[in-house]
Amino acid sequence: MNLRPTHFLTKVIGILLLFAIIQLFYPELGVFVYVILGLVSLLIAADLVYVCLPFRCEVYRTVSATVPLGVPSLVKMQVVNVSSRLLNITVTDHYPSVHSVEGLPVKLKLGSGQEGFPDYKITPLERGLFQFGRAELKLTSLFGFWNRFRKAGASNEIKVYPNYSEVMKYGILAAEQRLSTMGIRKKRHRGQGTDFHQLREFRKGDRLNPIDWKTTARYQKIISKDYQLEQDQQIFFLLDCGRRMRTFDAKLSHFDHALNAMLLLTYVASRQGDAIGMMTFAGEQRFLAPKKSSSNVNRFLNSLYDLTPTTQAADYISAVEKLQATVKKRAMVVILSNVREEDDEDLLKALKLLRKRHLVIFAALKEEVFEDEVAKPLNSFSDSLRYASLNEYLAERESTINNLRQNNITTLDVVPSKLHIEMVNKYLEIKSSSIL
Repeated sequence: MNLRPTHFLTKVIGILLLFAIIQLFYPELGVFVYVILGLVSLLIAADLVYVCLPFRCEVYRTVSATVPLGVPSLVKMQVVNVSSRLLNITVTDHYPSVHSVEGLPVKLKLGSGQEGFPDYKITPLERGLFQFGRAELKLTSLFGFWNRFRKAGASNEIKVYPNYSEVMKYGILAAEQRLSTMGIRKKRHRGQGTDFHQLREFRKGDRLNPIDWKTTARYQKIISKDYQLEQDQQIFFLLDCGRRMRTFDAKLSHFDHALNAMLLLTYVASRQGDAIGMMTFAGEQRFLAPKKSSSNVNRFLNSLYDLTPTTQAADYISAVEKLQATVKKRAMVVILSNVREEDDEDLLKALKLLRKRHLVIFAALKEEVFEDEVAKPLNSFSDSLRYASLNEYLAERESTINNLRQNNITTLDVVPSKLHIEMVNKYLEIKSSSIL
C-alpha cells in the first residue's frame, strides 16, 4: 500500500510539539495539552483507518493514435468510483514527459457510482512513438492527514507526426477557392499547358492558336482546345538529416519545418496527378520510391514521423550519386537543407551533376534569429563584436546563395515559417511554365 502523510499532518505535528514545549514551562497547562494531544491523535488514527479502507476506481483514457507536432490535442479521461463510499481523489496522468500539458492534476469528489471527466490537453514537442503509463489516483483522507496512491487504467501509445495542419488547411481553402489567404498564388492559365483537356466554344479573349479548325468547320462555330497542366510528372525530395537542420526557430527545428513543407507540397502535387518520392541523407537512410497516389501524405507521415536530425555533416555529392542511380526519369528534385561557406564547392558540384538530368530546386532555410540579432541596438563592445560576426556570417551565406543562382540553380532562400508557401508557389510556377 502506497501511503504517505500530507504536509498538513506535518504541520499539525509541529504545532503539537510546540504545545508540548510550552507545557514544560507552564506545568499548569499539562492537562489541557494532554487532552489536545489525545484528541488529535485519535483523529489522525481514525483518518488513517479511513484512508486504508478498500477503494477502487476505473479509469479510461481516450487519445488519438496519431497527433501532429506542436498542436494541442485533447486527452479525454473518465474516472468511475466503483467503491461504496465518497472519495476525494486527485487524478494525475503519466503522459510522455517530453511533451507539455495543461489541465493536470485534476481534483474530483465522487460519490459511489459517480463518474468524473478530468480531460486535459497535451502539446507534443517531439516526433516519434511515445507511451502513456497508467493514470495515478491520489486519495486524500477525510481530515486531510493522509494520502494514498494507486495506479489505474491502461497504457496507451501515440505517434507524434509532423504537423499536417497546413495540409488540412490547404485542402479546406482549396475547396473554398481561398488559397490567397495562405499566400498561395494560384494563377489561371486558360488554354495553356501541353496535356489536352477538352473542347469548348471560343470565348472573347482566347488566343487563336488553340482553335480546332476541323471541329470549327464541322459545327459551324469556333471551337477551341483546352489544355491542362501536365500530369504524371515526378517530384522528388532530397532531405538533409544532418547537423545544420537541428537549428531551432521558435518551437520547431528547421528539420520539422522542412517536414511540414514536404507534406504540403506532397499533398498539392498528388492532387495534380504527379508521382512523389523522397530520400534522406546525412543521417538515417530512408527512401520512398516515386509513386502516384492520393495517399502519399499518409505514406510520408508513416515513414518519417520518428525521423530526427543527427550530428553528421552533409555529403551532397554522395547523396546526388545515390539519387541518380535510383531515379532515372526526369523529376523536379527539391533539396531541403541549408548552406555554409565550407559547402560552396561540393554543393555546387553536386547540384550541377544533378541538373544534367533533373530540374533542381535548392531550398535553403534561413535562420530568423540571426536577422533579429542584427537588428538589435549596439550598447556595448560585446554587442559590436556580435554584430560584426553575424554580419560576416550573413555576408558569406549570401555569397554562397548568389553563387548558386549565378550558376542557374533555382534557389529558395527563405525563413522556415515561410518555406511551405514558397515551395508550393515555386511548384505551381514550374507546372504552369511547362519546363518540367
